[in-house]
Amino acid sequence: MSIIERPDIQSAVPTLPASAYRDPALFDRERREIFAREWLLYGRSDQLPNPGDFLAATIIGYPVIVVRQPDGSLRGFHNVCRHRAAMLTQETTGGLPGGMIRCPYHSWTYELDGCLNRAPGFGAARGEVEPAAWSLFPIAADEWRGLVFIRIATTGPSLLDWLGPIVPLTAHYPLESQRYFTEKNREVAVDWKVYGENYLECYHCPNMHPGLCEALDISRYTIDPHPEHGLFHLYGPKRDGSATDGLYFYRFPFLMLNFYQWGSSIATLEPLGAGRVRHINWYLFSDISPERAEENSRSAEWSAQIVTEDLDMTMGVQRNLSAGVYERGILSPRQERAVHAFQNMVRAALPGIG
Repeated sequence: MSIIERPDIQSAVPTLPASAYRDPALFDRERREIFAREWLLYGRSDQLPNPGDFLAATIIGYPVIVVRQPDGSLRGFHNVCRHRAAMLTQETTGGLPGGMIRCPYHSWTYELDGCLNRAPGFGAARGEVEPAAWSLFPIAADEWRGLVFIRIATTGPSLLDWLGPIVPLTAHYPLESQRYFTEKNREVAVDWKVYGENYLECYHCPNMHPGLCEALDISRYTIDPHPEHGLFHLYGPKRDGSATDGLYFYRFPFLMLNFYQWGSSIATLEPLGAGRVRHINWYLFSDISPERAEENSRSAEWSAQIVTEDLDMTMGVQRNLSAGVYERGILSPRQERAVHAFQNMVRAALPGIG
């Protein structure tokens, strides 16, 4: 068995050092220099369908809130009142009464676009509270085909530019007509890079994924890195008699779009610290009627089992990376070309990592 790749490395190359997967100080750098600068999958458009609806969560350590505007667009903010840093809401979703964002601590209120509306109790000093100067701290927010993304940095490429070739390559796929069916989220002791590297090679598939190998012709599985776009394009053709092939996209640092004939598995990671993530997976189907529930559940469980197999293995990898015995390994120029490209993206974002 051989995975079809197009080698641009001719000999084995060293991996990142083990310390790169366990160092809290490095994680702080990743949070500032990678995660805050990239678009991150945050939610689904159907979770905030109406003006004044919001989604609030903590992502990569930042409490944020995304609000649907009267014109249908999205605005994102840090979930931080400008007065004395209270949480604007501790709910995860809902509608904003009166079309205003109201801080529950001292009743400062903000328009849906984040502009300060009222700061009560300032008396003669009220004129010093200029709305433009005390608006909510913004973040970038946008949506694509029913998926909501945020970026902590307020400057950078648009979401469509960031997605790049994913946009035309998935144009034929009925993503926005699919509906949320279920999700499976797991918090595990695995570094985000360990999981990303695992996703980007199928060297391990014959050993670990009998269900996947039964459905896909792993001997013709292709993995194509596109470092200039931060993108990996993966494809597994189906076996004769199988119900589906697999079309996959991985956008650095950790967006995973998995497309099948039966629907979509949309996944991401939320890094929680050095060596720890929350794996988030939504399952979408075109038909979520009660008549399809059993079949949809089987498809989602088939996909979730593959993730379980990966998580079980990578948790062991993480323990060994943290044990102090293993320092570096080597990568196969044939089987792990995409892993090499991924590690080079990490090196480019974090100079000096090794």
